[in-house]
Amino acid sequence: MKSNLHPDVLKTYVEATITETEGFRLRMEKWESVSPKGLFNIDLVQESLNEKGEVWQSSTYNFHMTKEELQRLAHTLTV
Repeated sequence: MKSNLHPDVLKTYVEATITETEGFRLRMEKWESVSPKGLFNIDLVQESLNEKGEVWQSSTYNFHMTKEELQRLAHTLTV
């Protein structure tokens, strides 16, 4: 969990592992911005894992989307 987030933002914080295989993990972190209201921050975190399952390289892709844009993305990914 992101301990540096504002307490109001922590209420909306969600973290999930999308996929994890030997050598690779993709995680998603999402929370609603304090301002402007209705805007969500999405972090997709791609992690390369070593033989011990430890992260040795990480890339974060950051997006800001409204709820409607998130719903459109989710729908598009599942059709």
